[in-house]
Amino acid sequence: MSKPSEWWRNLPTTSFGSSHMEERLAGLIIAGRKRATVWSGQEDNPTKPGMNWVVTANARPVAVIETLSVGQCHFDAIDADFAFEEGEGDCGLAYWRIVHQAFFEKAGNFSPSMILWWEKFALVEVLDADLAARGEAMVALDEADAAELLANQP
Repeated sequence: MSKPSEWWRNLPTTSFGSSHMEERLAGLIIAGRKRATVWSGQEDNPTKPGMNWVVTANARPVAVIETLSVGQCHFDAIDADFAFEEGEGDCGLAYWRIVHQAFFEKAGNFSPSMILWWEKFALVEVLDADLAARGEAMVALDEADAAELLANQP
């Protein structure tokens, strides 16, 4: 049985990363590359397994995801498997640590032992065909940015 058109309209919304990264991270989700995320353990946890969310990019709905699992851990306990699931850059742990440390430092709350919420999710539906059409290009851009960042590390 198919779902009615715009069945997702009353779902809660979420976005990923800072405002300048929302579209790229949403593109990685739609491309099937990004299947996990983290946020500061100082923030509330609005999600639980089985919940559906509308992912937005620049305030427009682009996809629906379903939370599969959620929990907490320390920043420095994130492992290579989770970094791979998060799907950003080269999907490696070194890249994950560099960009997430910078993100949390900018927010003013980084510590290697800081508590994070983590979530694994699945793509349920693509709502933005234009963003989906650019998915491979967004993955390539993210990989290129990661290669440049990692090449410039001491």
